[in-house]
Amino acid sequence: MANGISLRSHDLQKMLEISASLVAARDVPNLIEDTFSPLLSLVGADRAALATTSLVREAKLDWVQKGLPPAFFGAYERMETSDFVLGAVQSNPGVVLRDDQMIDRRSFHQNELYQWARALDAPIEQVMAVMLPVGAGFQSGLSLYRARPCPFSRRDQAVLQGLTPAITNAVRNCWSSAKVARWDEVLAALLEQEDRALILVRSSGWELDRTAGAGGLLDRWFVPAERVTGRLPRPLLDELAKAGRARSAGDKRARPWKRERRGVSLRVKFLALSQPMGEPSWVLVLREVPDVPPLPEPLAAKLTERERAVAARAGCGWDDKTIARDVRNEPETVKKQLKSIYDKLNVRDRRKLMLLVHEAWFAA
Repeated sequence: MANGISLRSHDLQKMLEISASLVAARDVPNLIEDTFSPLLSLVGADRAALATTSLVREAKLDWVQKGLPPAFFGAYERMETSDFVLGAVQSNPGVVLRDDQMIDRRSFHQNELYQWARALDAPIEQVMAVMLPVGAGFQSGLSLYRARPCPFSRRDQAVLQGLTPAITNAVRNCWSSAKVARWDEVLAALLEQEDRALILVRSSGWELDRTAGAGGLLDRWFVPAERVTGRLPRPLLDELAKAGRARSAGDKRARPWKRERRGVSLRVKFLALSQPMGEPSWVLVLREVPDVPPLPEPLAAKLTERERAVAARAGCGWDDKTIARDVRNEPETVKKQLKSIYDKLNVRDRRKLMLLVHEAWFAA
């Protein structure tokens, strides 16, 4: 029994079959194309549309449809204010509504989306919909349509209501699978950057992976007494714990950690990753950076602030790629800045710039 309606044994058997197929669904397009066909047949619907959105995307909807022309949702953003379904189901999450519970018939026939569907020769004379309560950070809604002017019955409504938990779980599983796939792609892309020293760790400090460049920095900067097998060195473990506490308190920007030696320092950034499931993870970005004295005032006065940073590092003998990484610029931009610096300081090349900068430092 659903919504006070006693369903026939045939209906219940079909609902069990649909629920079983929903358990195996891991891809939203296939879920619509394959699994929903029996559902449309069971409730006498001709078309279906599933809307999904991550709340961090400012509620921009993605649509997967069955039986509707792509042009219908291609114009949705322009006509979104005419979507009487969305407001109704958002106010009643998890509750299946028929169109007569959302809008009166006259307003329905005057609705822009209704008129647009008729213009596309894909009429939606009846609608039944539900907002799926899939969880925080994600929203999804399912709409079923009839092309003929025959209202969805209370029995149809009860069938969809009874299947709503299984549909919700299927959509949630599809969303989680997609997030895991995107997560794996992000990590793979990070760890392919062999020119950078990166360490992927759990919040507990256990290492999951690292780039080749990270091992050498750990060996150079941490003595054996600070090293822990399979985990970060103890000083970094302490900083990671602080970063985790700061994040839990709502501060998403963990402070970088720094260790200095004569003429050079190790800088470590802690980047929190939003993992789709399980214990949160972090990426540590390690950089060994020579200390850079400020550019002497006689030279600095001739340059912009960005050019001063580039000139000081070039004066220390840094190459374009290292400068670009440290000042967060592209190497091509650094090359253009150096050309401007050469012109303003009246030097021919990097070697002359280094001599000029060093002379100014000694004279200061």
